[in-house]
Amino acid sequence: MSDQLSPELAAFVAQAPAAREPHVPFLRAAVEGLAPGSLVLDVGAGEAPYRELFSAFDYRTTDWAGSFYTPSHGVDYVAPAHDMPLDDDSVDAVVCTQVLEHVAEPVEVLVELRRVLRPGGRLIVTAPLTWYLHELPHDYYRYTAYGLRHVLAKAGFAEIDIHPMNDSPSTIGALLREARWLLGSAETDGLDERRVAAGDLLAQAATMVESIGWLDTQWLMPISFSATARNPQETAG
Repeated sequence: MSDQLSPELAAFVAQAPAAREPHVPFLRAAVEGLAPGSLVLDVGAGEAPYRELFSAFDYRTTDWAGSFYTPSHGVDYVAPAHDMPLDDDSVDAVVCTQVLEHVAEPVEVLVELRRVLRPGGRLIVTAPLTWYLHELPHDYYRYTAYGLRHVLAKAGFAEIDIHPMNDSPSTIGALLREARWLLGSAETDGLDERRVAAGDLLAQAATMVESIGWLDTQWLMPISFSATARNPQETAG
């Protein structure tokens, strides 16, 4: 698999590099050792921006009918993540990136992911700790490493391995950059020019904060956590 990203994926990553760039090496590493042609299911895939990272596999996608996205490739299965039209023990690996914050009952969804995974199958997850409200009204949770481990274990997963995906200054910088848009606009108050100037100031501050990221030894405030886990060597039922 080439390390070179397509222009489409490179552009997607560049829109929010602190949040998205760490996904690329994580996802590449998470599927290492999977046999070519293995069935990889991307749950809540949206526009499936990381599709090319799974080109060696039988890659399929699911999303629910109320998705915010209309992917150019279409969706293989239109269904909610807690009730998918797949057989038990039929999938070699499940990928679920930045989805668990959008489901009201995450354990119920994770139990369903375990159901479709074969015994020993691989779960590959990312979930945010620090981000603004989005895809409203379906934005329910943020996850610490301990909360993510809790819901994965409660759903019956084993060999759970969780890591922060970026340093804290990078998180703060990313939020400062997003804050310029989060200020919104209000044409009636005559202050939009000041909002634009404030946004420029926030971007300058972001650059300064991001420059000290290499000093962070703890990574206690990442944007997201990554997790891998396995379906134990018995069926989910």
